Amino acid sequence: MAKGSHIFYRMLNWVLPERCPCCGTITAAGGPFCVSCWQKLQFLGPPWCRGCATPFDFDRGADAYCASCIAQPPRHDGIRAAVKYDDLSARVALRLKYGGKIGLARVIAQQLLRHLPNETDQVIITPVPLHWTRIWSRSFNQSALIGKQLADLTGITFVPDILLRHKRTPSMRGLDHKRRRQAVGSAFILHPKYKGKLKGRKIILIDDVLTTGATSDGCVAVLKRGGADWVQIFCWARALRGGKTPADAAISFNA
Repeated sequence: MAKGSHIFYRMLNWVLPERCPCCGTITAAGGPFCVSCWQKLQFLGPPWCRGCATPFDFDRGADAYCASCIAQPPRHDGIRAAVKYDDLSARVALRLKYGGKIGLARVIAQQLLRHLPNETDQVIITPVPLHWTRIWSRSFNQSALIGKQLADLTGITFVPDILLRHKRTPSMRGLDHKRRRQAVGSAFILHPKYKGKLKGRKIILIDDVLTTGATSDGCVAVLKRGGADWVQIFCWARALRGGKTPADAAISFNA
């Protein structure tokens, strides 16, 4: 049955044309995005802050920190986002998260490959967890899907359950950083079977979108207390300081 289903989906993919995950336009062979959306997406990379990877307007040197990181050094060891979070990139995340277009997890993972560290021997990939009630209602964790695809593309070890979300939190949409941090609180814990097993390990923490960073900060704190030496956050899109938050509710999932 599983083999037959796999063959069916392969045939379906062959028959149906590829569509851009941003706008739904049929795309030419060789890439997931249409030319127009590809040119509009703001891909992120150096020069950026050594602490949080916020882009700089000009190169300040590899060891330069932004004002925010100087004032309050982050818990994590860097943020690696494929693109800036805006109305266009939000469509991709929302179609994966709520639209059920799980194939977009691989598209996102492919855009994260360029951010991988040079040495990955001690690296583990793990996702920001969802509460079991959200898994039950949605049937999947979008961050785990992205993490699994990144692991498949690279051969890096994927461990989906290092973190547990043992407290259900309200929707974070529309909340500022302070209210998100209060909502997350002590929502995350280390799975008991991994206690004492993270010492010296490097961890890539996968999230779909990073806005205020409250959720990922909570995860990083637990991982560091559990013994991890290094934790970087990998995500499809991140909000930049001073940027406009996308109008999530107005985005359609039909395309």
